[in-house]
Amino acid sequence: MTKLFLLSKQNIELAKEEILSLTENNEYELHDDLLIIDDKSKIDFENRLGYTHTIYKFLFKCKKEKLTESIKSYNWQKIYNKDFCVRVHNSSEFEEKEIASLIWNKIKNPKVNLTIPKTKIEFFFIKNNVIAALFQSNIDKSFLNRKAHLRPELHPTSLHPKLARACINLTGLTKGTLLDPFCGSGGILIEAGLMGFKVIGYDIDESQIKRAEINFKHYKVKNYKLKKQDSTNINKKVKAIVTDLPYGKGSKLLNKNLYVSFLNSSQNITKNMIIIFPDFINYKKLIKKTKWKIEKEFKVYIHKSLTRIILKLTQ
Repeated sequence: MTKLFLLSKQNIELAKEEILSLTENNEYELHDDLLIIDDKSKIDFENRLGYTHTIYKFLFKCKKEKLTESIKSYNWQKIYNKDFCVRVHNSSEFEEKEIASLIWNKIKNPKVNLTIPKTKIEFFFIKNNVIAALFQSNIDKSFLNRKAHLRPELHPTSLHPKLARACINLTGLTKGTLLDPFCGSGGILIEAGLMGFKVIGYDIDESQIKRAEINFKHYKVKNYKLKKQDSTNINKKVKAIVTDLPYGKGSKLLNKNLYVSFLNSSQNITKNMIIIFPDFINYKKLIKKTKWKIEKEFKVYIHKSLTRIILKLTQ
């Protein structure tokens, strides 16, 4: 089925890529914040995606001047269920009542429901194109209740759960074991655990492991393992690593040495890693010292003194 995703304008490139990573489909159309892609997977996008707002069934695309003709020729009966309404986005030329009237004439025993319709048809006007889509679901945004400051044990640099989810999705995995060797208070692994992954968290600071344990129990994360462990000395193989590196501008040399040691040791743990660097580190120079290769790169602005660099690394 061809689907339409309404992406978050906060970071369209990242939003697009987390969907493409899960579908393993490189053929798509991107129209501003609308992604059209043929999806044959059984991914539960509603409970997985971070940077998407809404999922639709794609119906058709046409030029604006051909809209009336396209509406009249489309078989609306095949998608109609009990009642319907029409919503129009970004158009001052076409009114919802006008389009709804055209669709009304193509349905047997039509009924309009403007509050909670079973059939919600939406039209998106983008430049000279119009995209028609059938609403399917909104993305579950309950992860907003798990922001760092709302957790029982917080860490000030912990990732926003939306970004944590996007990073997990960039691995392309739908199941398996994920490792965060710098887990801190567990921000990334909370989301991974609630997404159905088996999760492992290591940290050199035992107090952080205790914080993560409290958070995991609070959010009822299952199938996890937490351990005080040096990230440069890990032997267990996993499907993927997703981690936000520790940083401090006052200890750049220490950070660089740690980063290189970790990157080299992680080569034997997995072939799939999503890693986050602070922008003030020359990460490309560090990665060149290892066998890792940068497959994808994204920038996420946090505040005026920090932009996070998200890398998908492969070997």
